Amino acid sequence: MDREKIHDIIINNLPHGFSLVDADGVIMEFNRAAEQISGYSKAEIVGRSHLDIFHGNSDKTKCPLIDFAFERRRGIDSLESTLKKKNGEVITISVTVFPIYDNGGLFMGGVELFRDISAQKKREREHKNMLSMFAHDMKNPIIIALGALSRMMSKRPGDISEKQREYGDIMEEELLRLQELITDFLQFSRFEAKEYIPACAPLSMCDELSAHVAYVRGEADKKNISISLAPCNELPAVSADRSMINRVISNLIDNAIKYTNPGGKINILVSIEADRLSVSVSDTGVGISKEHLPFIFDAFYRVSKDSKGSGLGLFIAKTIVEAHGGSIRVKSSPAVGSTFTFWLPFAGPPQTGRPFGTEG
Repeated sequence: MDREKIHDIIINNLPHGFSLVDADGVIMEFNRAAEQISGYSKAEIVGRSHLDIFHGNSDKTKCPLIDFAFERRRGIDSLESTLKKKNGEVITISVTVFPIYDNGGLFMGGVELFRDISAQKKREREHKNMLSMFAHDMKNPIIIALGALSRMMSKRPGDISEKQREYGDIMEEELLRLQELITDFLQFSRFEAKEYIPACAPLSMCDELSAHVAYVRGEADKKNISISLAPCNELPAVSADRSMINRVISNLIDNAIKYTNPGGKINILVSIEADRLSVSVSDTGVGISKEHLPFIFDAFYRVSKDSKGSGLGLFIAKTIVEAHGGSIRVKSSPAVGSTFTFWLPFAGPPQTGRPFGTEG
């Protein structure tokens, strides 16, 4: 079998659409999968401009093939884009592109491999919308139930029995836990939808940490845990979203208290590292096993099946820090303790940063 026939067999049996474009942006090759996805036959499309046929205009930035293979002269894998079909329908596709050169290094054009992911994206949107709506609609009944329970519990001694009050305390604790889970999930769904960007303003990390340490000191005292914040009043402010960064601070310090045994210690250190502010929360708690560390920031990941949390706290913290152009990491050993450290640039997040935000 000659090489040309082998080439044709391979190209036409690829499970992805295949398009070969010359250095002028003209389509030279088109396989069967590409015909099925686009609605165009090979005879209709070969010899025509890739930009005009698939995008309906000459805007190079709208086309991954032209933008990356032609303009930047590099490949890219699994980029989402859109394709205009013959019938006018615009579909979402996953695209892989790369430039091609001859033996002498002369640029000859580019190759685009693509597949239709419109149905997959539609299912993802429906799934997110359903879960978000479900979580949102659960909030009002919980608020109403907590309000009614609070009024009942505020009655004078004798109006309700001690056993009723005990049951009421249990119900209130569980409702508050459910409310926290729903709040985490709502925030997660908004992060996934990329609805917001951080609303940055000058922020004193020392002030925010001091306020939260004062807030949780009573809870730490109940467990005989010593919690200390190293002096940091002289450190400069960062540009950050106050409510979002407080979400990170709250998660790290609250977790440290939760997973530190009575008599343990929590130390918080703020420092400057080059053009970044570093915040470390160290504890002498139960620690995290090595096999769990690579997944600790994944959504819905729980180290213990007995955990009552949502498994979203550290994911949300990581998402917020990265939305600010920063990073976060953990060092931990079982029975020794953990240190969570995050860094924020003083200049704030880059203008092109990924959009995330807080619950509205």
